[in-house]
Amino acid sequence: MSQLLSRAEIERITDCVQPARQCKVLTDNKILFFKDRNGVPNVTWQSLNNPTHLKFAVESVNNEPDFGWME
Repeated sequence: MSQLLSRAEIERITDCVQPARQCKVLTDNKILFFKDRNGVPNVTWQSLNNPTHLKFAVESVNNEPDFGWME
């Protein structure tokens, strides 16, 4: 099984047929993709299941400094 989604799967997920519109939908939802020479987006299952906005949200929760030493 391929890690890349097929064109039909990308069309079904984005609800768009045109590659430029698919790229816009993926960008708006912060899903990582790369374009081929023809401008068609290629998406992996990993990036679809783990969008970038969720990765940064989890990391920023635990990224607070410890001010306990100031007391």
